[in-house]
Amino acid sequence: MVSDARRAAVQALVRIHEHGGYSNIVLEELLDGLSVPTAQRAMTVRLVYGVIERRLTLDYLLNKLSTTPVKKMAPTVREILRVGVYQLCYMDSVPPFAAISESVSLARAMGHARLTGYVNGVLRGVQRQAHALLDELPNNDKGREIRYSCPRAHIRAWETAYGAEVTRGLLDSLNDAPPTYIRVNTCQTTAKALAEVFAAFGIDCESVDGLPNALRLSSAQALQTLPTELKSQFYFQDAASQWCCYALGAQPNERIADVCAAPGGKSFTVAQYMNDCGVIVASDVYEQKCATVTRRAKQFGFCCVQVQCRDASQTPPQALLESFDRVICDAPCSGLGVIRRKPEIRYKDAAEFSDLPSLQLQILSQAAKLVRSGGVLQYSTCTLRPEENEQVAETFLQQHPEFSPRVLPLPSCFGKAGLTASHCITLFPHVHNTDGFFIAGFIKR
Repeated sequence: MVSDARRAAVQALVRIHEHGGYSNIVLEELLDGLSVPTAQRAMTVRLVYGVIERRLTLDYLLNKLSTTPVKKMAPTVREILRVGVYQLCYMDSVPPFAAISESVSLARAMGHARLTGYVNGVLRGVQRQAHALLDELPNNDKGREIRYSCPRAHIRAWETAYGAEVTRGLLDSLNDAPPTYIRVNTCQTTAKALAEVFAAFGIDCESVDGLPNALRLSSAQALQTLPTELKSQFYFQDAASQWCCYALGAQPNERIADVCAAPGGKSFTVAQYMNDCGVIVASDVYEQKCATVTRRAKQFGFCCVQVQCRDASQTPPQALLESFDRVICDAPCSGLGVIRRKPEIRYKDAAEFSDLPSLQLQILSQAAKLVRSGGVLQYSTCTLRPEENEQVAETFLQQHPEFSPRVLPLPSCFGKAGLTASHCITLFPHVHNTDGFFIAGFIKR
């Protein structure tokens, strides 16, 4: 019998690689539409994300050991082989004979019976030679691109921006499973009480030093066993986003604007620092996303969050000008800081990002119009590109002399990076155990 988990993984990968589907959306739709047993869903997810993460490495091995180049393979056969090679090289829990025999069975079951001998031969070659082929890779751009499955353009850009040591750390962490953080909803419970509930369900968690009401979980899968009524007591939010909210310094009874707010996590966390007293105007350009923020705010019980649908790159309505104590501008970005969560981002052409800095500067400049005298403006992205980060922040200061740098109150984050406190900080996965993230602070004179 063919493994449901492996068949579903191959089907998802064909949709992603041949039709440009987003991995999270494809997986959700596919698994909801198929009768894949719960126990096998985790394996399907692991195979899909693993193959995407390691695609350059897998294809290198296949091109070395297959008589047919990867580009000329039938899409289904290509994904069957990638899934097989991934199991052989990166899943010690799967016996090699099972990885090979299941791949052969998949080829037969999915309409390629005449290629079963070919699939068997290629995978047996991988089993024998893969480690030797990877060990002999040179330590140059091409070798690192294959070893880490990361396009050399990103590697070179990181070395130029951050230096060789940071780049090595980024590459070493690139294919690790990202940590799972949640934010405790203090409108409904406390961190201590929620941790006790988790313990009763066998869910391990730990607090995060210096970051109140943040918990790190050993696994997100266990949360599926929780009763529905408990799921409004927390929400997923990476520690980087939580540090961003902490740095804002929001106080009760203030007026806060969160532009580009969807799906609302930052608004909700800031609302907790305000004890849900005051006003947070959360806006986004898409009505559907605004509806999601509204629904979630109601679900979690945040009364101070008001949702508006508007384009943050355009001039704000007159009634909003200079009326906010603090403004969050978490701008659209290339997302290179969240590669571990969205592995397909790494394969995007850098040329696709060329227009982002001008859009980010435009959004930040419009957000600045919302800030009252003496108020705070904060800019952030989840990417690791100085063109979208430091350069946008410095250009903004040059063009807006009414704003000055605001030193970010994040001593532990600066300390981990060995830096003196400043108005800008980049959070790195291998240093801060977070997503890659950038924060810049300004204050209106």
